[in-house]
Amino acid sequence: MDIIQLKGKDKQLYSLVAHLVMDEEVISYNLDYPYKTSSDYVWFVAAENGVTLGFIPVKLEEGKAKINNYYVADDDSTVFSALLKEIIKVLSSEFEIESVTQLRHIPEFEKSGFAIVLSWKRYVKMKVFRDEEERV
Repeated sequence: MDIIQLKGKDKQLYSLVAHLVMDEEVISYNLDYPYKTSSDYVWFVAAENGVTLGFIPVKLEEGKAKINNYYVADDDSTVFSALLKEIIKVLSSEFEIESVTQLRHIPEFEKSGFAIVLSWKRYVKMKVFRDEEERV
């Protein structure tokens, strides 16, 4: 599996994810919210043998890397782990990484080092802490 990093307006991005972001089942996976992109986004796309296995768009603004939606086929733990580890590896030195995470995906994010900082009805806000002192 390869993790491909693309800017939010990269033409290659559309060939990798357009068929998914407009699919009713994939939109349903995202709790019926549309996927968004702009030049402020970096997309991390997991692909293998020409098949897109999942993606996480990350919005970069004001020193933060914000995950607000994502898709992983069959909620595959290996794909989640690879995507989240790559995001942390690439962005953690320059950005504070946070995520609005669906409740059912909390364990996947926790395995990759995210911790809950706020809870809502259908989501939690999670963050990667650089050290334990920040967490307190």
